[in-house]
Amino acid sequence: MPGFRNRSWGCVIAAVLFACKPGAASAQTPASSGPDDLVGGATPERFLFYSGFDLWNFGYAGYAGARWAPDSLNSDGFVLSAFVSDGMEHFDTPTTRYRTAIFRASILPGWRFKRGNLEVKMFAGPDFEYDVFSPMQAYRLPHRSSVGARVAVELWWEPTAVTMLSASASVTTIANGYSARIAGGWRVLDAGWVGPEIAMSADRFSEQYRVGAHLTGLQTGAFEWSLAAGYVQDSFRRNGMYGRISVLTRR
Repeated sequence: MPGFRNRSWGCVIAAVLFACKPGAASAQTPASSGPDDLVGGATPERFLFYSGFDLWNFGYAGYAGARWAPDSLNSDGFVLSAFVSDGMEHFDTPTTRYRTAIFRASILPGWRFKRGNLEVKMFAGPDFEYDVFSPMQAYRLPHRSSVGARVAVELWWEPTAVTMLSASASVTTIANGYSARIAGGWRVLDAGWVGPEIAMSADRFSEQYRVGAHLTGLQTGAFEWSLAAGYVQDSFRRNGMYGRISVLTRR
């Protein structure tokens, strides 16, 4: 349905522009680590905007989101998270390329608490997915809509001044999907955190595994950038390389 996909990409592009303003159906997208606390100031920061792009040999996805905390992003208490993504995956046979367009969205109320150098966020709320299949097949509809519930948790820990551990996990009732990611890092020349990452995702249709490296928290002005790349393989024996880039800003 081109009209729906144009509108969904419009949502992603609009969120990207706002974030960057100065001042076979697939498994779940691998869980991303929560925003770090590398930026601070005297004025409380209540809004966080982020966007990014994830690419691998057999698919891609653009995503964007926002966080809002009524007091401050750095204070314990209520946090509201909104997320949207739109992408495509394909599976090839000797005669046909099958494509699945995947749009996802969620609005998750949550809670943040920090104890020493450990920060934890927990979220739960409604989840939505819209899949479009091509070419059309006689035994199934050309599209599918699903509404469910999602629970997510994010962890950020700095055991020393130069080391970090980030972890995240997410579970949804849509297709019994779940995802998890864990990453370690070392502070390098105050330019960001560099280290390994491992991620997996699955639903009732497929599984995917990733092993790679990341650079997190590269700061340029009011923006923080994260990069990652590595090896990916799924249960359909598709394998290759993946890359991810994302940017966030606080207001």
